[in-house]
Amino acid sequence: MGKKKSRRLVCVMVVFTLLLGILAPAAGAKEPATPELSLERAVELALAHSESVKKAEKEIERTEEWRQYRAEQLDYIPTAPAGSAAVEVPWARLLASDLEWRMSKKALAAEKDKVALETCKKYWDVLVAQEKIKAAEAALASARRQLQNARVSYWVRLVTQAAVVGAEVEYRKADAALASARNDLDKAYEALNTAVGLWPQDRPVLTDTVAFEPLEVADLDYEVVKVLESAPTVWLAQERVTLQKYLEEMMFYTGDYRPYKVRKIEVEQAELDAASAKEMLELFTRSLYYDVKDLEEAYATAQEGVRAAEEALRVARLKLEVGMATPADVAAAEKDLAEAKKTAFERACQHAYVKLAFAKPWAHLALILSSRGTSSSSGGSPSSSGHPSGQ
Repeated sequence: MGKKKSRRLVCVMVVFTLLLGILAPAAGAKEPATPELSLERAVELALAHSESVKKAEKEIERTEEWRQYRAEQLDYIPTAPAGSAAVEVPWARLLASDLEWRMSKKALAAEKDKVALETCKKYWDVLVAQEKIKAAEAALASARRQLQNARVSYWVRLVTQAAVVGAEVEYRKADAALASARNDLDKAYEALNTAVGLWPQDRPVLTDTVAFEPLEVADLDYEVVKVLESAPTVWLAQERVTLQKYLEEMMFYTGDYRPYKVRKIEVEQAELDAASAKEMLELFTRSLYYDVKDLEEAYATAQEGVRAAEEALRVARLKLEVGMATPADVAAAEKDLAEAKKTAFERACQHAYVKLAFAKPWAHLALILSSRGTSSSSGGSPSSSGHPSGQ
């Protein structure tokens, strides 16, 4: 009797363990969340979640500590004549540390611009992917109608088997295109969710869309000047010129004697770098302006396509009512309209993005560089010109 009870207890425990193994994963599964998410809120969440922004904030703290340390060192320098390494080395290090500290604050602002611009793009990528699904669904519905017509026509000997095979191929293509569009939406959502700190499987409801607004620029030259005045890359290049001019007056700022001609050439090199940085960003900004204008033309053309497709659908529906068209004709017109709307919306999103990039081209340039796997920093640390930072 005791053995039977023991066996029964063992069986119960085994069954209980198996049930736990089956039910535990299900209990731990997370249901996709569908919170409402505006574009502004998405940017706020991305900035709070961004590791690169946090790192840039830490860099400010780090460079400020070095700057303070270098400043304190000057209080303990023994009295020495001007033009000696004992005076010039600590002083040069303080100047370099000060520049790095000020640049770290500029770098934080630039990183925030980059994250904000990237988040806008990811937000709009989800909206574009949703429009692609609508167009793919309309295309699949049209292909299904065409396949049904082809099969009926084949049964009554109006078309050949080849026509049916062709319709089947088009249907499979449309079905595959819809599956691909759904995959693209999943990828777009995952990219956005990662940026704002949501789970990959979440599907937030995006409450904002893109309203097309042409870029209004009264004077392109004036806009370019404004960009150059606020660009971190240009600012840094100009600050390096100022620093090199200070160092030009020091013979031993590296610890070893540096001839005056070498120091003068270093100033000239910094000036050339500053001119190049300014010229490059100016050309880049002007190019973005013309990209915006090209997209405005493309959007106008796409809108004409939408209006033409709407009219074609209206006519197809009227013809269907009087027996001059088939449901397949209407489905084809609906497909064309969905495709036209998708194209126009894509152009509107591209236009909105490039407008933002035109206002802050350094952020767009940083995204291009990061997508290529290269550093988005503008030319290395301030110590790259030959003066010591000791950091």
